Amino acid sequence: MKSTLNILYILIFALIAFLLDPCDANDDACGILANNLKRSNKDPNISVKHSDVQACFESFPYDKNLAEKTIETLKKTLQGFYVFLSEAKEQPRQGFSFTAIDLVKELDSLLSNNYKTDYQFMTDIASLISETKDAHLSFYPFCYFIFTYNQQLSLYSTVINDKQVINIFADEIDKNTIDCEVTHIDGRPSIEVIKEFADTLSISKDSGVRFNFALSGVTFNKNGDLIESPGINKLPGSFTFRQQLPKQSSVEYSLKCANDTSKKFTREWKIRPELSNTFNTSKDYWNTFCLLNDSIVFTSNAETVAPKIYNMSECKMVYKTTIAKFFILSDNKTGVVVLTSVFPPDSYFVNEMFEIQNGFNSLEKEGVKKLVLDFSGNWGGSVELAFFIVYLLFPETDPSFNLDMVVTELSREAFFQATSQSVHEDFVDTSLIFPFVNISSKESIARWAAETAYRVTTISSVFDIFSYKNPATNDHFHTVEEFIGNNTYLRGGTSTRYTSKFVNRYSERLSIFIQLLSGYFFNMYEWKSDDMIILTDGFCGSSCSLIAQRMALNNNVSTVAVGGYKDTPLSYSSFPAGQVLKFEELISQLDAAGLLQNETLADLIPPLFLIRALFGFTLKENYDVVNKDNLNQEGVLEFTYKPAEHRFYLDEISARDPSVLWLKVAKELLN
Repeated sequence: MKSTLNILYILIFALIAFLLDPCDANDDACGILANNLKRSNKDPNISVKHSDVQACFESFPYDKNLAEKTIETLKKTLQGFYVFLSEAKEQPRQGFSFTAIDLVKELDSLLSNNYKTDYQFMTDIASLISETKDAHLSFYPFCYFIFTYNQQLSLYSTVINDKQVINIFADEIDKNTIDCEVTHIDGRPSIEVIKEFADTLSISKDSGVRFNFALSGVTFNKNGDLIESPGINKLPGSFTFRQQLPKQSSVEYSLKCANDTSKKFTREWKIRPELSNTFNTSKDYWNTFCLLNDSIVFTSNAETVAPKIYNMSECKMVYKTTIAKFFILSDNKTGVVVLTSVFPPDSYFVNEMFEIQNGFNSLEKEGVKKLVLDFSGNWGGSVELAFFIVYLLFPETDPSFNLDMVVTELSREAFFQATSQSVHEDFVDTSLIFPFVNISSKESIARWAAETAYRVTTISSVFDIFSYKNPATNDHFHTVEEFIGNNTYLRGGTSTRYTSKFVNRYSERLSIFIQLLSGYFFNMYEWKSDDMIILTDGFCGSSCSLIAQRMALNNNVSTVAVGGYKDTPLSYSSFPAGQVLKFEELISQLDAAGLLQNETLADLIPPLFLIRALFGFTLKENYDVVNKDNLNQEGVLEFTYKPAEHRFYLDEISARDPSVLWLKVAKELLN
């Protein structure tokens, strides 16, 4: 009898504990994941289970208040500053593929859904933002993006004998599958499955570029080694290497290999955390990774695996910098410049300019007559450096595109307040000028001048109108009213105000010093437009796109695109936009301008997130060039389709040895 009573008491106490703290019922889900992670950390070959990750994610119930606050932050930011908010409602131009969307309306509609979990709500926001196909507009709830999901194999596409197929590029588990054709994935035609996945990516408005991004290839690391690049520079985004939880725990591949032998296998996702921060329960996980907490510092848990290095047969490297590699092809007359990024470390910015110039000088000294400019897989980066590279090859060209920003009640106040605090109307901060010492050569003078200019003309706010000038007058704006102007355009069926067209007053901080370094006074290269060709896989984004489009549109440099869908034109660049701004940067600049303290603007200011989230948006838009071949009204570059003039596809050799492709391009298009 006593034993029975004891059992009864235990059950009663357990029930009371459950009722008092119902959230503890969810603790088991992330607790199980935490225990498996501890085991996997001891052996990197062990993966946590897909079902455990999903259960942990789905253990957090939907919080209506948290959802409303998140939507409010997104909406007020977009309504105040997102330059493409109206244009996103427009149907795509021929050649592009995306869904016209009213972002504010769709964000509101999410709140009417009957969500059960926070995970589904947050991933629905991320998917909605992705539908714009604007790579500069992104929302990643940190809570659900801390793992990587790896198939431990990679895919690429070839066109052989007029047939496009998907092949296996590399396989960490079974080397015998390499170069086998993947006929089906999960029982469906492989290209159909890859396209379906690629069209969920936001990386480009061109579906062919998204297709390329979903596959793998090769790229150069900082050492100049040619290594595999799944998902472009091994960033999650490829079909086989992701950062968002896949719907299924595994993928089935049907192969056709040598001698028409068939093979089928199923591959589980290898799941690893990107961060080493520990947790033991759902509460731990939620407080560490999901709720905003500036006191928690994350530490990386990225795997360091020595990459396979691929060799090139038709070239030799003659120079390399942090972001550029310079080669001479086996024909001994064609140089290749591979630009992997436009984003050197800030402290090396001016040095990188000199280094890039040295690379071109090396090609010139070697007697190079033709240039292949390979911008494939380039995420962009510094607009200043993009301008410099255009100046370098075309020193008499203005590399700027006309820009504008959206004018709203909030952005208008930001222009007025930031400009009222500006020191840039008539002078720069001379306290930042370094002493003129150890100057003994033309290069040292140029370096001192460039580094000084870079520092003293640094703009503290993107809303400071004195940092911009009127391209029609070539003079800086003198008043905020002049900068704002009176410009209303009908876009997406909505009348929207925009600022006057502007360009950067200091050519993004360097102005005449860019021309000085580029050889405008010292040296001019003999290469002409007809001696060059731009080669990309379509993924030449942001400031890389500005380089490619300026050279192609204003300087008539030919373009060639690689990959994409067979017999479908492919863009040679993507998301040219104008400038991306992170949410934290926006808040910092609004705070510095005093807008956060202005109670009359309280209803317009986006509140801080209550969650950890990476949110960025496009602040400025670039306009197309108006020239003799394009007499129509300026169009917005982001929404203007620019297909390459020429097209090449990869085969089993050129997919791993780009020098073979470069030589083919040189022989067929530069002779």
